[in-house]
Amino acid sequence: MTDMSFGGPWTKEKLEILERYLDAYTTALKNQPFHLIYVDAFAGEGSWRPNTPYASEDYGDFEEIRDGSSRIALKIEDKPFDRFVFIEKDLSRCESLRELQQEFPHRSIEINNEDANEALISFCDTLENHERAVVFLDPFATQVSWESVARLAGTKKADCWILFPLSAIARQMPRNQDPPDAWAANLDRVFGGRNYWRDLYRTSPQLSMFGDEPGLERPGGSGRIADNYRVRLEEVFEQVAPTRRIFRNSRNSPMFELFFAASNPRGAPIAITIADHILKHW
Repeated sequence: MTDMSFGGPWTKEKLEILERYLDAYTTALKNQPFHLIYVDAFAGEGSWRPNTPYASEDYGDFEEIRDGSSRIALKIEDKPFDRFVFIEKDLSRCESLRELQQEFPHRSIEINNEDANEALISFCDTLENHERAVVFLDPFATQVSWESVARLAGTKKADCWILFPLSAIARQMPRNQDPPDAWAANLDRVFGGRNYWRDLYRTSPQLSMFGDEPGLERPGGSGRIADNYRVRLEEVFEQVAPTRRIFRNSRNSPMFELFFAASNPRGAPIAITIADHILKHW
């Protein structure tokens, strides 16, 4: 297997949070009649290490190969998930994921070689009443569309860990001018509409560079961007964990924020309690 995954100190922290939640979640539902599904929308290869084509000073440096999210989920033993759905657009990574089917022959593993957003919408359409899912949205950049997030929330059967690409979004929101059309369209896709991010801008008290009219500015730090996204999550999910985790690079710049959102009205309180405790104390 050729490991093409990437990571840094925050990768280890993120995966440890996920592992603790999956273990607690499956234990909490151990005596419930639900069919439990784990969905990894950007499954990668099942492991990660440094010194890959993605390695940079933003992602830190480790030497050993570590378990990725898909392998972590497969190793939950006390009350294993009944089904695993690994989505990966890259064909070569899918081939590596297929090795997990041989390594864990007793697990029901489905590997989808397709776009994550398309696969997630299809998954939502097939989710049945007796099923409950934990979905891990862990994109490299801005791949996750709001349509996918809203559809997951609308199932009332899926809870989501969402790694929000704060740095990538901030780069598409210039501090002293309106985003170019292509960036604005991408922001529309991520937030689900222009009105959900446009209010982060205001008219600048300074004249534009041509001196004819005031320009635009985005005051405040990137945290306000994440605040807006959290509000969006609260609009569609039953509950969102009060605590969120910020992951920073080696220069202490925020790269990602990790959110947890629960969609089932009856199950949300316990799911939020578990997730928030882990986010606060781990």
